Amino acid sequence: MSDSRAVPVAAFAVTVVVIASAWVSWFAGGYDLADAAETYLLTNSAVAVTFTAFGALVLAHRPRHRIGLLFVAFGACYSASVACLGLLSGVIAWSPAWERLIDVVGITVWIPAPAVCLPLILQLFPDGPPLSPRWRPVAAATVAMLAFVPLLTLQPGSLDHEPIADRSPLLPEAAGQVVAAVTPVAAGVGALLLLTSVVALGVRVRRSRGVQRLQMLWLLWATAVFVVLNAQRIVTTDGPILFLLTLPLIPAAATIAILRHQLYDIRLVINRSIVYGLLTVGVVGSYLGIVAGLGALAREHLTASPLLATGVVALAFAPARSAVQSFVDRLMYGRRQDPAAAAARVGIRLGTGLDGVLHAVCEALRLPYAAVSVDGRLLATYGTASEVCHTVALEVADGGPADLLVGLRTGESRLSAADRRALDLLAAPIGVALQAVRLSEQLRESRARIVAAREEERRRLRRDLHDGLGSALTAVTLKADAAHNLRIADPDRSGRLLLDLRADLTNAIADIRRLVYDLRPPDLDELGLLGALRQHAEQSWRRDDGLFAVTIDSPGDLPALPAAVEVAAYRIATEAVTNALRHGGAGSCVISLRADRSLHLEIRDDGASGEGGASGEGGAAWRHGVGLRSMHERASELGGVLTAGPTDRGGRVHALLPLERS
Repeated sequence: MSDSRAVPVAAFAVTVVVIASAWVSWFAGGYDLADAAETYLLTNSAVAVTFTAFGALVLAHRPRHRIGLLFVAFGACYSASVACLGLLSGVIAWSPAWERLIDVVGITVWIPAPAVCLPLILQLFPDGPPLSPRWRPVAAATVAMLAFVPLLTLQPGSLDHEPIADRSPLLPEAAGQVVAAVTPVAAGVGALLLLTSVVALGVRVRRSRGVQRLQMLWLLWATAVFVVLNAQRIVTTDGPILFLLTLPLIPAAATIAILRHQLYDIRLVINRSIVYGLLTVGVVGSYLGIVAGLGALAREHLTASPLLATGVVALAFAPARSAVQSFVDRLMYGRRQDPAAAAARVGIRLGTGLDGVLHAVCEALRLPYAAVSVDGRLLATYGTASEVCHTVALEVADGGPADLLVGLRTGESRLSAADRRALDLLAAPIGVALQAVRLSEQLRESRARIVAAREEERRRLRRDLHDGLGSALTAVTLKADAAHNLRIADPDRSGRLLLDLRADLTNAIADIRRLVYDLRPPDLDELGLLGALRQHAEQSWRRDDGLFAVTIDSPGDLPALPAAVEVAAYRIATEAVTNALRHGGAGSCVISLRADRSLHLEIRDDGASGEGGASGEGGAAWRHGVGLRSMHERASELGGVLTAGPTDRGGRVHALLPLERS
């Protein structure tokens, strides 16, 4: 073991030996545990061991750290006091002079701990130096208080209440009068220095940031707990002795702050301390009030007053405690104990979008952070991200998998079972909100595609009209003028120009028909969907070897179809059959149509390969080329569904196109 650790360990070992020896002597002298509590042996022993232990722990990790040294000095003062109590237990028969000396040392040696060591700890925490150079005189004055400590026991009357044989004054009368006059001044200065030390701690807390602020909050919390529980003793120098057992909280908190401030979150500790402290005060006050009121009533009117009072208190106390506990739980954890209520609060926010739903989740469960992740991408977030998150899988009807990420509350390493149950229930409305977001995104994308397609179609029409038909009509005009000018001078050339003009007009008419057909096939207006498909089958779907046949299968005449449905069905059918003819190697193709509330369009072929018109090789799924993508888009634009792929008998394309209700 290194020297830096050997000395602190040795100091702690000596303290343990001294305390153990004092207790052995105490019990050997005929005293019991109640006597130990009454004479401060119990509290002083606890303070001595804990301060020395935590001081040794700090020094083992941070050699010569001032706070660690002050802890060890604090423990040493109380160890010496405990040793004196052990010596006065009666096991050893001391002479009156020695008994008096040991008693004086015992009641004096512990005083430097609260009068000097404790103020210095408050002033120098957490690193050792004072708050600023201006605070150094305060530290020096605190150390100088060591010279005034003997005054508290040398003053006249200090031994009057001590259980020793010789209670004569410690100083001559004149010197005693001087000490009696100086002692109140020294006590006032000591109290002022302690108050100044608390102020220095508060100033350091206010100025600190980040890690140092968390360290300061640890000591501030421990000091506040000790002061609150020992307020009576601090003001009147009297109070419950066992409350002094909270003094070891100060070295414990300071040690955690110095060595392991990141292990626990002091903000959670402070929060829980305040909440449960108020809860305890309220419960105890309510209990005492109920006991006092019912006890007085029972004494006046009932003979079995103690028994009745106890029963009534029990019946009244349990619901009150349950109500207070429920209030505290809602305050700290929201509605995790009532997942249905939490789900209802979240459901109300569905109309506010995914961000509003996540906000509602954080409010319902008092969580600091919530987010929805889709394929590793954060789609929406609320709050400040935590270092540790809990993940809940979301079930969404369409799209890829999604997760709900929630941040853990401050100081938590994992969510409780109640939190997980509540989140599992909240996953349903969050999934609905996510589905709504996805549908909204799809709608925006669909609108964008429609706008893009419309503008692209307009540009194509403009290009065709301007570059094709416009140029042709311009040429027709020029040739007409030339033929008119040559009708007398050169009739033959004029005639040839008129023949060229006729050819140009024929081409222009063909271009116009092509443009019109691209907008809406004229056959649909003239023959209807079935007639247009039959005519197309007779005139267009041909193969050089003649081994390709298209059959139209429909139960009688179809009802009147909306124009958009007719065009979409015609385009999907012609695209599917053309793909089967050109790429699928099919010999036959059947187009089936059936109408109820939707138009069912099915194209089957007996091909062996191809994209969009037959089965792929080995039954593989079809590649999404231009044709297949075009068919999907035409179906989805009407809110329909299209499926296409290979079967064991060839290729199959099936479209379900909803019909508008009358």
